[in-house]
Amino acid sequence: MAVFSKQGLITELLDRTELIKASTHSFLRLSNEQLQQRPGPDKWCIAEIFGHLNITHDFYIRSILSRITLAPDVDHDSYRSGWLGDWVYQRIMPRPDGSVFKMKAVRAHCPGSEIEDGKEVLESFLRKCDAIDDILRHVSTKDLQRIRIPLSVSRLVSLRLGDCLRFLVAHAERHLLQAQRVSIVVIER
Repeated sequence: MAVFSKQGLITELLDRTELIKASTHSFLRLSNEQLQQRPGPDKWCIAEIFGHLNITHDFYIRSILSRITLAPDVDHDSYRSGWLGDWVYQRIMPRPDGSVFKMKAVRAHCPGSEIEDGKEVLESFLRKCDAIDDILRHVSTKDLQRIRIPLSVSRLVSLRLGDCLRFLVAHAERHLLQAQRVSIVVIER
């Protein structure tokens, strides 16, 4: 279990979210056809990757907002992650070489193949990143350890708010790398 300065963790996550948004903007230069071109059978196109992120971000943003609006302010500046949060974070976070621990998305988190406007999916993702920025700024006065957020795959299991925020950012970074790999294939065609 890692121990963080709460302000240090929030600042790091804000910085990483800004990088995610900046990198996402590069996909807006692609055509809708390129955004929807699959790199291979049973592989997600760029629009589907961001559609998946939109589904998961929607769930977590709603869950977090419903809990932090009622939570009292606290005065301490340290945060200790939980063992489950660390385990989930290690599985989802891309490794330094860009490789990832392979996992399959839960069916409920898979985007439909009927995405019509890839650019709108990207714009929606950018709005969700802005919402995460707002949440990160708001939670600086909240207890990141005591507020619990249920996992989207099982509402019986929950993460500490700090671990959930770490997961959200790492999850976006993971899929951003996936989208970058897909864009290389799509542009070369």
